[in-house]
Amino acid sequence: MFSKGNAGLNVRGNRNEIIPFPPFKKPQPIGYFSIVGGVLREYEPNAQQLRYYRPPSAQKFPLDLNEGLSLAIKKPETVQEEGLDHLLKFIFDNRDRLTRSLSACEDKKRLVAEFVCWRGLLRLLMCTPYEYRSDWSIVVTRFNGTFYLWKRDTDSDKFQRSQETEQQRTFASWGFKFEQYCLTESPFLEPNTSAPVDECSEFSCVFTTKIGSLDVLYGAEMDGIESEQPILLDDNPTFLEKLKFVEVKVRQRNLNRNQIQSYKRHKTRNWWCQSFLVGIQDIYLGLRNEQGQVERIEHVEVRSLPKQGINQWTPNVCATFLIEFLNYIKSLMSEVNCPYTVYDFYFNSKRGTVTYECLRGKNEYSFLPDYYIELMNPKNNSKNVNEIK
Repeated sequence: MFSKGNAGLNVRGNRNEIIPFPPFKKPQPIGYFSIVGGVLREYEPNAQQLRYYRPPSAQKFPLDLNEGLSLAIKKPETVQEEGLDHLLKFIFDNRDRLTRSLSACEDKKRLVAEFVCWRGLLRLLMCTPYEYRSDWSIVVTRFNGTFYLWKRDTDSDKFQRSQETEQQRTFASWGFKFEQYCLTESPFLEPNTSAPVDECSEFSCVFTTKIGSLDVLYGAEMDGIESEQPILLDDNPTFLEKLKFVEVKVRQRNLNRNQIQSYKRHKTRNWWCQSFLVGIQDIYLGLRNEQGQVERIEHVEVRSLPKQGINQWTPNVCATFLIEFLNYIKSLMSEVNCPYTVYDFYFNSKRGTVTYECLRGKNEYSFLPDYYIELMNPKNNSKNVNEIK
């Protein structure tokens, strides 16, 4: 069974209308995990992939982003298929503090958070009012009172990836190589730039925040921290709240008029939303030439980005649309409580509209894994799950 509808959301809104910034609690990190093992991308409940920002010495400039390019360990095509799996494993490992029983007489549990997703999905939604080029599809399942959101690939996404040029792939690899020049396993050690770049390994944090009246839990890959001393997170997880995370990025140094306009319209917005959602205040930006040589590193304060993008976008509009969209999901799916039923929300960037399709029962878009469903539905409740497939 399925049903369709128009969300009726005012995506574009009135650009000239001055709206206040909505209630948005400062994000709090509550845990972390590492992704290791190269292309295997195995989940590890530890901080072994935590990295420290240590800028290269002046003698090392210019930094050659092409060094070892052919040896880089690339992310496999199957990354998209991971869905929420790593984040759900974190929830599984920390279920005692992240869940509560629905009632005193049964074992069924629900998360304390109302919404679960990746940081990238929240950033995508925040940028939507200003998006005219790319459509998106977000699938949502409501199970035991919690909404799980995942961005799935559209046909357009798959086509664009298949049409990527060698130059586009090189630009992406340059970003990872620049991180290798600036991030190290210990603040006492120089970054090791001779080893092949591993684009698959990650250190991720899990955050909670309250957006309007909604409690949201989300995971985010973090580039590194600034600290003069080693941080032993696995020995003392309480240090997590005190860490100063930073973003490391690279872009072309000399921009023409169109590139400057694109930077102000797109990059500043994306970077601000991405950093705001995890409380990052500083970005270290490698400025490169067309040959992939970084000539210097510029410190960018995140709070300066809205000023750079003035007349192009505003944080207020971004945050307001995010709240409106999440509240709409909560209202529309208030009667849904099935780990298999999926609402597929589709944004048409040309029209500025969001439509949805509901697919009931187990279907090709169902994305919560069986082990996680069993966690939230112990054996004595499995009958309920079977009834709603």
